[in-house]
Amino acid sequence: MSASTRVNCPDTHCATTSTGDSTGDITTLMSGGGIQTVTGANESSTDVELDTSSTTLTEPAGPPAVMEFKLTPDPIGFNGAITVAVSAEHADGVRMELDSGEVIELAMIEPGLFDGEIAVLTGLVNGPHVALLTPWRDIVDGETVQAPYEVALPTPGSQGFWETGDLIGGGQVAAMGVLPAGDVVELGTFLPNGESRCYLRRRNKGGAWGPDDLVTILPDNNCAPIDLVVGDDGAMFVAVNREGVDGVRWWLAKIPAWGQAPTNLGLGAKDETAVALARHSSGAVAVCGYAPSPWMDDDTMVRIFRPNLPGETLTFDSPVKQAHWFYERTRDCVYVDDTLALVGEMYGKHGDDIKSRDRLFILTFDGEIQDVAWTVAPAGVKTQSGAQAVDADEDGRLVVAGYTCDDACQPESDLRIYDTRGDLAWQTSLGTFPTKQFGPRDLAWSPAGYAVVATGGMKGNETAFTVRAFARSKIEPVWTFARKDGQVLHLALALAIGSYGEVYAGGLGANGYPAVAYIGG
Repeated sequence: MSASTRVNCPDTHCATTSTGDSTGDITTLMSGGGIQTVTGANESSTDVELDTSSTTLTEPAGPPAVMEFKLTPDPIGFNGAITVAVSAEHADGVRMELDSGEVIELAMIEPGLFDGEIAVLTGLVNGPHVALLTPWRDIVDGETVQAPYEVALPTPGSQGFWETGDLIGGGQVAAMGVLPAGDVVELGTFLPNGESRCYLRRRNKGGAWGPDDLVTILPDNNCAPIDLVVGDDGAMFVAVNREGVDGVRWWLAKIPAWGQAPTNLGLGAKDETAVALARHSSGAVAVCGYAPSPWMDDDTMVRIFRPNLPGETLTFDSPVKQAHWFYERTRDCVYVDDTLALVGEMYGKHGDDIKSRDRLFILTFDGEIQDVAWTVAPAGVKTQSGAQAVDADEDGRLVVAGYTCDDACQPESDLRIYDTRGDLAWQTSLGTFPTKQFGPRDLAWSPAGYAVVATGGMKGNETAFTVRAFARSKIEPVWTFARKDGQVLHLALALAIGSYGEVYAGGLGANGYPAVAYIGG
């Protein structure tokens, strides 16, 4: 369906609406059981002959009225869309108001027939709901009709699917993505014959996979995965570190569709470090990382690959103090419209420090106007800070997972939101971790209106594969998933969010095998 509204969010800021041409057939939708008929609707008017020798006129039509409606499925048991089909007479349109307060105009399929959808994105709103359907013509509103429905999604944070073990050997999942058809793809590493190899594995929405769903990337090269992004057309962009005759360099490839051979897009320069990919709506893909400069420091590095063009390399050095005073080491990046945002750690002597320390930095680069802006976290109670992962919410604000620590650096991780001016707008603690490697490893913003964070375990549960969700303005997580099997190490390292808020996580499972979890969102 094309007319849709995002509702059922944990706060009031995450609902959006959209309308467009519908692809559904309301006649088909309204056939069969489940139709609700509205009684007392206006009957069609009859013609009245005013004059036997001149024109015959028709009485004005009655008020607009909803005649029948059908909501499918009801109840809805998994993240997805409830189809709304309405028939109305004497109506130019039908408005649907949800109990979140959001209003959507249903699409007209043909005169008298209208359809739309309710996007159900999270089980946080499980229970009965009512949509209000109001027919209208010109400036006249007809009687509003109540259309009840029920949301019965899995409990948020519950385990829908879990897999780890000796299925392809030891290894781990480094990145994940969702294909347009809803299949989930993981990029990971495994160890055939004791050698490090990169793989892609495709799973259906139930988690199942078969022999044709496992592909080895660069089967003749030692390889370590970096990141994966999926295009709107289903193309997969894969970044890995590959070992060649001239050493280890990052490599970017495009796989147009599952089962097709990868196409080489670019190869990193010697000693460059790539850490993440970001995809622009135009189809451009940015490789983000850092590279050594002639002045012996590290500068932020970006290689942008636009469709059918060679890569463009950009490096950025912080203007704080003097040129090449700091080491700027990127940890993650994301596109926000035309602006590429990179986050990481800026290492050096900040302010009046006599000791070199890390500080969190945000670098934004607008490729259209070539504008560069830096934000560096000030000193606080702790002497050091850094950013480890970033995404953007639906308002274009940066959501950053990072840490603060003293010089010994047992990190206390946190989640921050920066407004569009680069000012810190909100912050909450994610807890204390043994090392930065146990802290935030991935971050994804859900259309349900909350941030999902993948980490290692918390104090008292250090070995757990842990994924939590945080809504804006709420200090505590709105849900938590933690899984461990025995007293062996587990780590959540990668996340992917489906178009209806489905939550997928990957990482390291018991005894050092790749692990994948499908989690109620």
